[in-house]
Amino acid sequence: MEKFPAPWSFDVSSFMVLIGEAEEFNYRLMQRSLSECLTAAPVAGLQSYIRTNFALVEATGFSYFSPRGCTRAPLRNMRLVQSISRRKLLRDGSCKVYQIRSTERRPSGVTALGIVAVTSWVAFVGMLIAAMFLGETTWIGLSACVLLVAWSIILRMGERYCLGPASWKGHQPDQSDAVYVLGRRNSCFILQGSRKDVVRWTGQGLDQKEGELVEWLCTGMRIGSLALLLYILVVIPNGTMIDQVVFILLNTMGQVNVMLGQNLSAKACIGQLELVEEKVVPTRTHVYAYLLRRFGNGNWVEKADLLPQTDVWMKWRDAVISNPSRDPKELYGICMEDESARREKRPIIEVEEVEKL
Repeated sequence: MEKFPAPWSFDVSSFMVLIGEAEEFNYRLMQRSLSECLTAAPVAGLQSYIRTNFALVEATGFSYFSPRGCTRAPLRNMRLVQSISRRKLLRDGSCKVYQIRSTERRPSGVTALGIVAVTSWVAFVGMLIAAMFLGETTWIGLSACVLLVAWSIILRMGERYCLGPASWKGHQPDQSDAVYVLGRRNSCFILQGSRKDVVRWTGQGLDQKEGELVEWLCTGMRIGSLALLLYILVVIPNGTMIDQVVFILLNTMGQVNVMLGQNLSAKACIGQLELVEEKVVPTRTHVYAYLLRRFGNGNWVEKADLLPQTDVWMKWRDAVISNPSRDPKELYGICMEDESARREKRPIIEVEEVEKL
């Protein structure tokens, strides 16, 4: 008896986590704007919305240090963390100083985010019309696509309502302040401005609002996400090939939206800062020297544990301040030679003292 090959089918469940929930999670940490919430592109990791918001609230990034306050803390503004990473502000050999603008202006990336949102709706409607014209689509494909897009908008808007920047209360909000973030090797990122602005940009992470409505809304979004995920995994494999292709194309749009949205949001974030100075620092020693010459040779150096506690580095620390125009690496070589000469001279002096005795 002749056997016919099985019809084509797609592993849609695996495709839905192609990028994975990590990228969607990072995008959620960037506090999406209204235009980003209203895009027709679905969320890229629906399964990540089943969990609580604890991971979003407790997320932290790089460690920063404030020379004026002599304090070290994790960077809680995850939008700035993602922007630093995506704009490569801590790449090796780079030292950049940014000033927080006193007056807000429209960031350059905001317009692009609006264009992306409009384009997503045009693509979504065109996708549905094309699928219906092909004549092989069924209620399975249409319902899954419409429900996924509608629920994605509800999730983003609900999260925007339930989560917001944490409150901050402090003294002397108008006093000037600055913090720095060290890269993995020879790189540094400095953020300066008023104390209120610096704290807002570094210490204010996401926080879930209080209220019974927020609790019910968060619970409803988790249950709804689980129900929709189960619905998709049940009906899509039983749809036609066109149903599955349209659903895959829709998820592709969601994957692209996550990657593009993060880059545009990072551009908009950095657009709110003004680049004050940019220097090339060939070695870690040059980074240390730049920080010392900028913030002074104070007690913050010990608090930050910036330099190794050796005689050579202590001499170099004073030499860098007293010789601001000299190359830091050259000064370190001089300090090394002086320390070596001192160590070679010490045994000779001790022998002479013993002979006198």
